[in-house]
Amino acid sequence: MQPSPELELDLPRKVATRVLIADDDDAVRTVVSHVLSDEGLDVVGVARDGNEAVALALALRPDTVVLDIRMPGLGGLEAAQQIHSVDPNIRLVMLSAYDDATLQQEARAAGASRFLIKGCALADLIDAVT
Repeated sequence: MQPSPELELDLPRKVATRVLIADDDDAVRTVVSHVLSDEGLDVVGVARDGNEAVALALALRPDTVVLDIRMPGLGGLEAAQQIHSVDPNIRLVMLSAYDDATLQQEARAAGASRFLIKGCALADLIDAVT
């Protein structure tokens, strides 16, 4: 027996976390994008460098920006500082190939909530973004 349409409740749906990914490596952007999308997250944009990341973050206002620490031109740390200064509510997650305590401190100072090493467990990436 199916409920009549007038008895159906219009319950609020969970809104997917909106994510922007910035990395100069095509493969990293692709993998991170697929992993997050497969988990039901909404990848709203991808950037190849810090300048593009800042412009897209300010235009799209994602919930989270995943930034590579080292990118040509404007790097991830500088991009994080600029994004955080305009909208401190955007969660910033830094990705790095380097497990360096100084970089981690600089990332926190730039407004990052998490610092992950590339190749980390997928569960850690998903947890950091959400």
